[in-house]
Amino acid sequence: MPILDELRRRGHEVVLRTLAKEVEAMRSRGFEAEAISPEIEALAMEDWRARTVVGGHVKGMRTLRARARHDSRDLRRALAEVQPETLIVDVLATGALGAAASWDRPWACYRPFPLPKPRLAFKLLGIAAPASAARLHLYPSAEPFENRRRWPEGLVMVGPCAWEPPGKLPAALTAVEKPLVLVTTSTEFQDDGRLAKTALEALAEESLHVVATLPSVSPDRFEVPANATVLRFAPHTSILSRAVCAVTHGGMGATQKALAMGVPVCAVPFGRDQPQVARRVEAASAGTRLPASRLNPQRLRTKVREAIACRSGAERIAQAFAAAGGAALAADEIEQRLL
Repeated sequence: MPILDELRRRGHEVVLRTLAKEVEAMRSRGFEAEAISPEIEALAMEDWRARTVVGGHVKGMRTLRARARHDSRDLRRALAEVQPETLIVDVLATGALGAAASWDRPWACYRPFPLPKPRLAFKLLGIAAPASAARLHLYPSAEPFENRRRWPEGLVMVGPCAWEPPGKLPAALTAVEKPLVLVTTSTEFQDDGRLAKTALEALAEESLHVVATLPSVSPDRFEVPANATVLRFAPHTSILSRAVCAVTHGGMGATQKALAMGVPVCAVPFGRDQPQVARRVEAASAGTRLPASRLNPQRLRTKVREAIACRSGAERIAQAFAAAGGAALAADEIEQRLL
């Protein structure tokens, strides 16, 4: 969103294909927005049903492959209708990546997930060879959250481009004086509600106030202790400005948003790209890591306490993120390399 906002601010016309529930919000920001094919959204991730990490990856890839024929057709239709000067494609829209690779104009790939090893990067982006790859790869991260290495040609690290829809905290929460701990789960269901349940139990006696946001889990299923608030949605920025720690599922977005504000993270990865994100948190001394297979109240309480002590490491990452260039750098690269 910050990148698209910046492009529009510079006078570019932005045409967006996104989730049906986001269309009206995107139109209100000045974009020409339409929903992606309902056939794509109907194919929900079922990787959480797997009993092993490998099984989860296999199920996830099957879903992406099933979506691919729909998002390929969807993008080809949009290109014919809009006839854009350039194109930005999300890396998980694997069929759309293939359609973009056969397009006759330069385009960009947006990859908000940990980048694989350089020799595998283009292959895992769903592109057969570097010659047919995107001219620009926008990677919302930065060193030292990323280990220094030789990056693929065309890749630009712009730092996290964090964004959230507008919203206000409940009045009762703004009156809380204790330090806050944010607990958040995945936006795409992966049965990680037990992270919030365990956190509520683990921190019930701590001199903290726990704020759990559960975008894909019903808040009604939890017993909420006196020092906690459970919500479907709340603006994370407002919470993080008063937080001493964020307990995340290891998603790149939620984890980077906390670190970008200098808030240490306790990452509890359940699958997908989350173990890689959690390892980066730990390696950067910006927080702690606890695999979901080892999750229990005692271990989580210990890891949260250890994470709180990592404030200096988190602030170091925040400084690096702020210096990376952000949406302005991404817009510069799009204009220079693609337009």
